[in-house]
Amino acid sequence: MRTVSFKTRARTVDHLGREQIADVPTAISELWKNAYDAYARSVSLTIFDGAPLVVTIADDGHGMNVDELIDRWLVVGTESKLFGDARSDDDRDGLEPRTRQGQKGIGRLSSAHLGPLMLLVTKRRQQRMAAALIDWRLFENPFLILTDIEIPVIEFEDRSEIADFLPLMAEALLENVLGAGREDERSSRMIDAWARYDLAAAAERGSADKTVPSQSIVSACRSFVLTDDHMAPWGVWSGASEKGTVMVVSGASDEFTALLPANSQLATAKDDKARFETTLGSFVDPLFDAARPEVNAANPDFQYGVFVSSNGISSKVIGSAAEFNRSLTDRMEHIVDGRIDEKGVFRGQIKSFGKWRKVGSEYEIRPPKEFTLPTGPGSALGPVDVYFATFEQVAASSTHSPMEFEFLKTNSAPHAGLMIYRNGLRVLPYGREDNDFFEIEKRRSNHAGREYWNARRIFGRIAISRENNPNLKDKAGREGFIVNKAAKSLKILIINILKSSAYDYFGTNADDRKSELAEAERNFAEFKAKEAQTKLRQKQRTQFRKNLKARTASIPTVRERLRADIAATRIEVADDIPVAQERLEAAQASVADLRLPGAPSPLGTLEEDYRSYRRSMTDLNQMVADFSTTIADAVERIHPPSPEDIVLKQIQRNEGQLTSRVTRWSKEIRVLQDAERVRIGDLVTERNKLLREETMPLVEQTASGRMSLTAASRAVVEAKSKIDAENELLFQNYILALENLKDSIDIQAIAILGGDENSELRSTVDRLNGLAQLGITVEFLDHELHSHDAVIDDGIQRLKKKLGKDKDLDQLATGYAGLKQILDFLGPLRMAGRPQPRDIGGDYIHQYVSEFFGRTMAASGIELVATPAFRRFSVFDQPSRLLPVFVNLVNNSIYWLINARVEDPKIVFDVRGDEVFVADNGPGVEEMDLKRLFSLFFTRKIEGGRGVGLYLSQANLAAGGHTISYVQDDDRKILSGANFSMKFRGANIND
Repeated sequence: MRTVSFKTRARTVDHLGREQIADVPTAISELWKNAYDAYARSVSLTIFDGAPLVVTIADDGHGMNVDELIDRWLVVGTESKLFGDARSDDDRDGLEPRTRQGQKGIGRLSSAHLGPLMLLVTKRRQQRMAAALIDWRLFENPFLILTDIEIPVIEFEDRSEIADFLPLMAEALLENVLGAGREDERSSRMIDAWARYDLAAAAERGSADKTVPSQSIVSACRSFVLTDDHMAPWGVWSGASEKGTVMVVSGASDEFTALLPANSQLATAKDDKARFETTLGSFVDPLFDAARPEVNAANPDFQYGVFVSSNGISSKVIGSAAEFNRSLTDRMEHIVDGRIDEKGVFRGQIKSFGKWRKVGSEYEIRPPKEFTLPTGPGSALGPVDVYFATFEQVAASSTHSPMEFEFLKTNSAPHAGLMIYRNGLRVLPYGREDNDFFEIEKRRSNHAGREYWNARRIFGRIAISRENNPNLKDKAGREGFIVNKAAKSLKILIINILKSSAYDYFGTNADDRKSELAEAERNFAEFKAKEAQTKLRQKQRTQFRKNLKARTASIPTVRERLRADIAATRIEVADDIPVAQERLEAAQASVADLRLPGAPSPLGTLEEDYRSYRRSMTDLNQMVADFSTTIADAVERIHPPSPEDIVLKQIQRNEGQLTSRVTRWSKEIRVLQDAERVRIGDLVTERNKLLREETMPLVEQTASGRMSLTAASRAVVEAKSKIDAENELLFQNYILALENLKDSIDIQAIAILGGDENSELRSTVDRLNGLAQLGITVEFLDHELHSHDAVIDDGIQRLKKKLGKDKDLDQLATGYAGLKQILDFLGPLRMAGRPQPRDIGGDYIHQYVSEFFGRTMAASGIELVATPAFRRFSVFDQPSRLLPVFVNLVNNSIYWLINARVEDPKIVFDVRGDEVFVADNGPGVEEMDLKRLFSLFFTRKIEGGRGVGLYLSQANLAAGGHTISYVQDDDRKILSGANFSMKFRGANIND
């Protein structure tokens, strides 16, 4: 019997590394995870646009010394658990302990996927640098034993030394191909192995390719040039860091060229670029939120980026997606947010059509009845955090505004997919378009509406951790989880959540969808109508501004011409009358051409210009009117013998003028109709081509096997539905507009009128809200000041006892007493609590108002008189309702008495018959303002006027069944100025 050991061919490394990894982006993610395990805060990939293509991966992790490079990095299958507790505080560099992402010790071999020739340089803090040169093609030779291959390793102090070492390292590496230059057993094996491999490779490739593998390696090693630019992304090289690792790969994979500027528009590069973006663009969990109580989600404090250096300029093409995060997805109208517990039960919150549906409780989804959750130590799943969001695919069905819908669509599209993160870092290939682990697209092929979720418009992630989900283990090639009970359980439970939420809230069979969809469609239609209305009003305003400027500029010319024509007109005999009439009609036509209808509301900055225009037009109209009067007087004076002839000629002239104007409008209409026919024809042609343009790429994708027939058919149906909805919106509305025109419905007038009304209403609401806030603020302030009254008063009294007679303290006490007096006056006006009605007498009202305005009236010499009849008057009502009425009326009187500088200003409270009067001897109210006197926000005060006093007075009185009016009849007035009459329901008036 003999005992023998396994012999490992060199090709084993190639199998474990390059051949295990699906593509370049996956290989990069593995190397980035190694940087994360080395406690790097940042890692970068830089592609250098040149020949040969060079890429650099650099990090600021703890790095390695030469012994660690040899004993760990160059040892395949290093068991990470052996070193799990060996990281020092210096290694962690102030970071919290991290859970290792690498487990099998072969992730570093994925660097072979980046390109054949790699220089690795690494450094620990306060230690010398170490470097190794590797050509991964050495491990493709099936005739070599792994132990035959030797990798050159150096240790050096200063970065400048590497330029001297590199040629020596290249020659040492080539000994693995050319032998050591001496006759020994290893050299013979090497030379023989490469001769056999070159012969086999040449036979396989045929005569087209004359370069054999050994020559490719020799050529690449001897031509390898390391530049400062290649090393610049590494912080150690630039002096920005004391530690880290860098890999410089020469002859990099063609997949990298998809990111070069020259290929940005190349159709064949789009798939490769998309794979980079979807794999690396969300490498760190972008949906982590520190405010959410999640058990697995983590913020790893790890920045990453992919850069392209071209013509000396470095630009970032992929990186930490700041634009895609929880703040974006939380805005979406549909959200499922919660956790699967150890028993497989999902509990959380759900939002559909913009409304949270389980506020105060939890949305619960139990595992499928036929499913039993494994619980053993080697098969249990553990708790899993779940979060995914989406929004409706068609804007008309969405509760988002069209503007927000377009924003979400534009900013979220590159980040679609249901991804999985372990301890905050991406687990591949989940979430990529070519992976349907949760069978989202498979279910949609059966019934897209009912299943609802779509892999291209789901934005979310599943968070797991090494600690809570140890049985979710990656396959060696990172093509997903090892298929065990835990992975099967995760798949079943997530699918169950997707199905249940779709059935309950989102899909075509969900009650919420049926009830919300109609409202969403109405809101969308309303928004589009408002958008069109706004566009029309903007167009009208722009046109009005243009016309106002043109007409204002024309008025002086027209004025001078009319003056000249009028001055030149002589009406002395009957034959002069038709000539004068013709000139009058010409003048009227000239003025008519200057008319400017459709003034926007509000005029805003145009108001002053418009006023000036109106004044000028008034002068012109008056000039024409005077001319018309002159002609009429002349006709009466002359008495023409055949007046019917004059009338007939006038009719003929006016008929000609009308015909001329109508003909001009007809020509304009024909021009617009012809242009519109062309536009509609082009639009129809464009819309008819749209489906083919959008779906033809599916044919090639189906033929190449990158998309299944079912998925392609579904994509065609979705595209057709979307285009059909857009077509309906375009053409149906156009038809309705034409039908309205046929019925002589003035669409523009309706739109502008509605817009003006909406604008005025919005302005009114904004002012009311402002007043309401002011009222609430005063209410709170009054309450708080009263609640602190005793404390402040007690403090002042204590200070008086301590300080005795103090001037500053006396001033403080006087000021506070004045403030208290004002608060006491406010007391009856307060509305808080339950208002209590009582008998309010005229004497009380007079006394209250006199004290309220005492200082102001005394300073201005205003006399407030209450007649005996008023003092005897009383009414049962709330003081907070009636006192503000008298305060407002007297406040207005005081303002106008002072500003009009009235001599002997006076205000009188009186009762006559069943009416109560408040009158003053001020300027009174102008007749033109009477219609708006009690309107909200109407005021003629230059400053300090809100325009609410009389409106609120009328409203307060109406609430108690009372009325107020302005007295216009001089016989009923008490004084010469403003006189207000009030009738109180149930008042006690003792004449």
